[in-house]
Amino acid sequence: MRFDTKMPAAKSAVVAGSTVTFVLPIGRRYHSLQLRGAGAGLSFGLDCITEIRVNANSKPIQRFSALDRNSMNLFDGMDDGRMDDDTFTLIIPFDRFNLGTRAAEEETALNTGSADASGKSINYVSVELDIASTGFTGTPTLDLYATQSESLPGGAGTIPYINKSVRDYASAATYELSELPRGGVTTQFVDRVFLKPSTGTLENLEVYANSTILFQRKAQLNEIIQRNGIRVPQQGFYVIDRTEYGYGGDPYDVRNLDDWRIKFDTSGAMQVVAYTHYLGGLSD
Repeated sequence: MRFDTKMPAAKSAVVAGSTVTFVLPIGRRYHSLQLRGAGAGLSFGLDCITEIRVNANSKPIQRFSALDRNSMNLFDGMDDGRMDDDTFTLIIPFDRFNLGTRAAEEETALNTGSADASGKSINYVSVELDIASTGFTGTPTLDLYATQSESLPGGAGTIPYINKSVRDYASAATYELSELPRGGVTTQFVDRVFLKPSTGTLENLEVYANSTILFQRKAQLNEIIQRNGIRVPQQGFYVIDRTEYGYGGDPYDVRNLDDWRIKFDTSGAMQVVAYTHYLGGLSD
């Protein structure tokens, strides 16, 4: 049985340049959070939340801007959270969306308050929102809702981590993204990678593991295949998605590798934000 309930209020008001923190109750599985923002005539939108951090046991497990989370949701086929000038609803999912089986989707639900054989459990969850210093007026409101179910025995299970990293590239050339974390407790499998250039375009996406080519597509071909699957490509994002056909059990296994890298061509000087979606366990 699922429960849809409002979470406890944030620890502080929404003030320009501040960080607003929600602390979530422990003891159930979290399938998704719904962040509701409102402020009639205050021009408070998703762009006013510059970064969101989801923390488990006071360590970040997910990190993204509100606008980029919304773009990832649109890629997955969800509704646009930007409802009008005065309100928005941003979904922060833990379930993987639109897969072929419920078990595959719910594998990554955030299972709190359940201890594994060693006694480890998720016993603290918070959501931190960095508010822009300009761009809106007055004091808008932020409310957080959650879709939950009863926790499962056996510990935290599979945790959906999202690592945000930024790289600067000086010119049009072929580059390799080779230093992404891999093979640790929290970075055992790579489920998806979202690449967002600040300007221009990317081309010739490739993935290598120990010099073996695992993935090799032109950008347009990649989008066509994703549209023929279950995804909705978004302008300005280039995505390597192991769930593009709705299969949940086919992530890249990046354990025990000497080398794992992504290659792509840039159209010019740019900054690229990479959101790497990992499947991993609960860290110490």
